[in-house]
Amino acid sequence: MKGYLPLIFILAIGCGGPGKPAEPVDEHAGEESHSESEVSFTKEQEELAGIQVETVQTRPMQAVLEVPGVVSSTTKGRAVVTPPVGGRLVTLHVDLGDRVSAGQVVATLESVELAQSWAGIAGAERERAATAAALTEARAEVKLAEARLESARTNLNRQRQLAQAGAFSQAPLQQAQSELNDAQSELLSVQKEQASHAEVVRRLENLYRDGIVSKSELEAARLELQQDQIRLDRANARIANAKATYDREKTIASRGLLNARELQTAEAEVRSTTLELERAKTRVTSAQSAVGNAARGVGNARTVHQAGGGDGSAGRLTLTAPITGVVTHLDVAKGQAVASTQALMEIENLDSVWVTANLPEREAGKVTPGAKARITAASLGNEFVGVAQGLGDRLDSKTRTLPVRFLVQSAGQLKPDMFATVRIETGQVVSTLAVVTSALVKEAGKSYVFVKTDHGYERVELQLGEKFGAWQAVLGGLKEGDSVVTRGAFALNGELKKGELKGHEH
Repeated sequence: MKGYLPLIFILAIGCGGPGKPAEPVDEHAGEESHSESEVSFTKEQEELAGIQVETVQTRPMQAVLEVPGVVSSTTKGRAVVTPPVGGRLVTLHVDLGDRVSAGQVVATLESVELAQSWAGIAGAERERAATAAALTEARAEVKLAEARLESARTNLNRQRQLAQAGAFSQAPLQQAQSELNDAQSELLSVQKEQASHAEVVRRLENLYRDGIVSKSELEAARLELQQDQIRLDRANARIANAKATYDREKTIASRGLLNARELQTAEAEVRSTTLELERAKTRVTSAQSAVGNAARGVGNARTVHQAGGGDGSAGRLTLTAPITGVVTHLDVAKGQAVASTQALMEIENLDSVWVTANLPEREAGKVTPGAKARITAASLGNEFVGVAQGLGDRLDSKTRTLPVRFLVQSAGQLKPDMFATVRIETGQVVSTLAVVTSALVKEAGKSYVFVKTDHGYERVELQLGEKFGAWQAVLGGLKEGDSVVTRGAFALNGELKKGELKGHEH
């Protein structure tokens, strides 16, 4: 008889007779009975509610600790550009927000201090050239003294041989004559060179007054003339010594003295030339010290000038970007006077950033270096992965939290001082039946989900386990393979509530 119920109800309605109100009709009579916790939606209603369904599965889960965090730049990711000397900014090559590469010129500075240091370089280089010339001359004197000493020793040996043989020798007289002739020739040569160099100095003095040649060229010529005078004095002294020697040897030879006299003279000559060699070596040592001091003076002057990359006598230096990044602060303008070590701009490289999370005291032991975290910022939609690099040494006395820093590579749009939510993976990975938290409907301390059935969606109460971030472990109420509503559950629950209210009205 169950199959005939609809027809009986239709006949009953028709028998009401004219003028009589129709009896209430049960619209659901004849339909299959539904559970009070089940609701049906048409296709249009499902689309309007945005219903989405996922299959319940056993998933590998790991406990997640959610804490607040703050973004900051890394030590290597931030640099401040400062000038090594004071001056005036003549050019700014970048603007706020510009991206720069390491070594790129960002500003040009003009400095009086730098120009003065350039002049110091020129003076130090002139001093170095003068000391180098003096060293060369001293070394030449050493070689000459060594040659004279060798000659004196050879003569001494010869005189000893002659003395042992008891022979007389005219060699000292001949040698004295030869020495005198050489000294006179040297004097004539030096006199010619002096006259030539004097003419050069006179000509350069005229050219210098006319501004044609530099002062350094004139000073070099005068120095050469002074050296000529030194050689001239030395040549005159040599002639005097040679003449005295010649006269002495001539007297000795004319008197017929023995070679013992020549032997004594040769020995004295050896002593004299040995002393001369020592004095020449001392002059070389002194000249070497002067050259070293002059070289250090040049180095010091260049260090001051080139500290920021100075360009010649103009007194300019270029400032370059220490790192690749973006100009995040620009505190100066073109033409502004700046002091030494004044911060001109900041450059930050945000390819990687720190995110510092604050762990509650009771949770501090759950996080170790190397732990991973999923990081989101309220203003950004995407998620970033961070790796714990180190934990703080002490708790904050006010908040009772422990800071831990996470390094985020390829940070993208994460900016310093942004607030973030840090979800840290803690504990062991476990396999459990789980649903996404967006599927849960909570009422009166209980948790429900809507499971898709053949007739619609049935609300099912759950026994829940541990929460794993966006997932909730399920201990009872579902089985693997059930189709659970993950979006639109609240619309279904509202519709279910309306059905319950209608049932109470009847």
